[in-house]
Amino acid sequence: MLTARELYDRGVAHGNAGRHARAEQCLAQAARRTTDPDLAARIEGTRAYLSAETGDPQEALARCRAALATAGPSPHTRAVLVSQIGLVELRRGHVDAALEHLTAATAALADDPARLGRVLLNRGLAHLDQGDVAHAEDDFTEAATQLARSAEPVEQAKAQHNQGYAALVRGDLVGALRLMEQARGVLVALSPVALAVCDTDRAAVLRAAGESAEAAALLTDVVDVFRRRRLRQAQAEAELALADALLAVDPGAAAVSAARAARRFRERGNELGALRADACAVSGEVLALAAAPGGPSPPRGRRPGRAAATADRAEATARALAARGLGVEAAAVRLQAARLALLTGRLGDARARVRGARVPASAPIPVRLLASEVRAELAWAQGRRSRVLVHAATGVEELERWLRTFGSIDLQAGAAVRGRTLVLHGLRAAVADGDPRRVFEWSERARSLASRVVPLRPPPDPAVAARLTELRRLRLLGGGVPDARREADLRDAVRRRTWAREGAPGTGAGAAGAGAGALVTLDAVRAELAATGADLVAHVWSDGRLTALVVSDDVHVVDVGAWAPVGALLDGLLPDLDMAGADLPPAMAAAVRASLDERLAHLDALLVAPLRHLLRHGRLVLTPTAALARVPWEMLGSLAEVAVTRPTSAGRWLEQRAAVVGSGVVGSAGGGRAGFAAGPGVARAADEVRACAAGWPGARVLVGAAATAAAVADLAGSVDVLHVAAHGRHAVENPLFSAFELADGPWFGYDIDALDRVPAVVVLSACELGRSASAWGREALGMAQAWLHAGARCVVAAGASLNDDVACELLAAVHRELVAGVPAAEALRDASAALGARTPVAVHGTGW
Repeated sequence: MLTARELYDRGVAHGNAGRHARAEQCLAQAARRTTDPDLAARIEGTRAYLSAETGDPQEALARCRAALATAGPSPHTRAVLVSQIGLVELRRGHVDAALEHLTAATAALADDPARLGRVLLNRGLAHLDQGDVAHAEDDFTEAATQLARSAEPVEQAKAQHNQGYAALVRGDLVGALRLMEQARGVLVALSPVALAVCDTDRAAVLRAAGESAEAAALLTDVVDVFRRRRLRQAQAEAELALADALLAVDPGAAAVSAARAARRFRERGNELGALRADACAVSGEVLALAAAPGGPSPPRGRRPGRAAATADRAEATARALAARGLGVEAAAVRLQAARLALLTGRLGDARARVRGARVPASAPIPVRLLASEVRAELAWAQGRRSRVLVHAATGVEELERWLRTFGSIDLQAGAAVRGRTLVLHGLRAAVADGDPRRVFEWSERARSLASRVVPLRPPPDPAVAARLTELRRLRLLGGGVPDARREADLRDAVRRRTWAREGAPGTGAGAAGAGAGALVTLDAVRAELAATGADLVAHVWSDGRLTALVVSDDVHVVDVGAWAPVGALLDGLLPDLDMAGADLPPAMAAAVRASLDERLAHLDALLVAPLRHLLRHGRLVLTPTAALARVPWEMLGSLAEVAVTRPTSAGRWLEQRAAVVGSGVVGSAGGGRAGFAAGPGVARAADEVRACAAGWPGARVLVGAAATAAAVADLAGSVDVLHVAAHGRHAVENPLFSAFELADGPWFGYDIDALDRVPAVVVLSACELGRSASAWGREALGMAQAWLHAGARCVVAAGASLNDDVACELLAAVHRELVAGVPAAEALRDASAALGARTPVAVHGTGW
């Protein structure tokens, strides 16, 4: 039979792991068996905390105070009970009282590092609730030191996890990821509740990284875990976190979840939690009112009654938060109220609310961005376009400095979505102004915000390599039934590891704007266009219309027309392209081709015809908006005689051009080393790579069983031109898991990171691998873009299915041109013309 002390220790362990029901069982048995008044007091204190989590916090406080009132507890136990009171006060939102009790407990616990460490953890959380990140981090660091002295691995992991959360609040997303990842392995194994706590903070990271839908899905499960275990405080916190995640994807649902959390907090006497939930509900209601197909600023005057009620709640919430010393959170609510005033035509009210919203430079990045957004919206309502541009640029530059601390293009592209509203405001004002320089600047901001990670060769990561190898075993493309749960876990682990990479030195907050990643001027681009005999076309979207900036001998801003007819043509385009690339009976093939040709002709008439007369040269740098990512520009008749290259931005093209000129190899691969690989299951893959390799001296060719992931990686690291013919698949949900199939399984976009060097030119004869994500901010993602980010000069790839016979002939002709020193974009244009073929093959990056 276990002693009372053993039962108590076991109950504490269960409680710390989140197994509250089992903890209560052990503690109840311990209480019945003990005759020691000191131990009885400790048992009562621990049961009080469990009661606070699952039942009535007031009752929990009464139990602790009753235990303190007895003569039995030792000074040490009294300090433990005081710390339990502090923890209960913290959980019910009484932060000042929590800090008072937790601080009072520390002095008497100096000789008990395990207990002191736990108290410091809780005090650090109290500091976070007050917005005092510096003192919170101090407490978490000291807690980790104390817990290390007591050899408490689980508690050490909690300290590390909390350090990660504090880093997240401070804006250090990469540091947060690294710390949480290190702690996760210990914590998630404890219990479903511990896993749910980890997932709550993981969702906060996802939200910061722009993955709001994924965060919301995760938090929905977390809420259910806490609900089923009747952990009402944790449930309310998870419902508030869910509401915050939903703001970006379904603001109406966010308001509902936040209101539910507020009710639950108030039922427990936690007014601070309720106020924060009220603030989130206000944001959800404002964003729901603002939601309209026409853009970020819908017509005024919508639902004035509802708007007035929301404005009243916003002001009351802001005052209550400010009274508690939470000025930044109060400012965020007032900014949303100002936005609401603008939506309902109350310009003076909006101006006053914006003036009253004080946002210090130390405020979290989301609040600073919100301030720039609302100030830009106010300036637009006042007719001050120049001020719109100033405010939008201020916010975007804040975001850029933060994004440059990331070493992962995936993480940066996701987090860039936070700048969408600001970029739309800037584009709208620039297009309305009509100044080509401003249109160019904001076109570049829209593109480069999602693709300005400085190319950085990360050190080898054996953990990532092992997980990718296991993924290859689990899923051979097109075959077998994968273990879906294990595959999802592996993909998530790979992504978390790569997200935790830091940006290149000198590119983070406070770094100078020169060098890689800096915006370029229109004059600099014009000079390089003139030097290379090229034009530039940049399509932008604003307020439901498309505008094109055309840079040739002159510069023009062209109103292309409404988006709606273009969007209608793009719906169904990819299936048509895929069908056209399939082997079909002649009659069906002719019908499919006719339908596709008609669709392409209409797109040509809408997107190119209005500006074709302004193009003066046979080369074109094309940087379309993300909404046009699916357009097969090379198949449009007006561009048939033009060598087209598609960089991620004009600035990136200019940087790569400078690198090409500096290397002495101007846009071609002639005289270099070439390597070729053919994956399984493609009828003419082996024929294709042999035909393409024929003109290259000393070319290396891998076919059949020799074309493994390791062999292709070795090949890629040793050649200037890499050609892969294989089945390919674009992963829509996570584009860096796009892959081509090799003899031992798929080779992913993430595999590129493991290469010591990358080829200058990559040819992907694999259907779909020329695609990228079309969601705003994520257009920089996909297999082709991953190669470019890693340092490849250009990637030749198809955005849709390509007939095997056509691929074999077309790409063999392209290689004959490359061997002769012809730049890739011109090689593709000339080969297509010679064969009379219009295909979705495109040149990404710098094609000359």
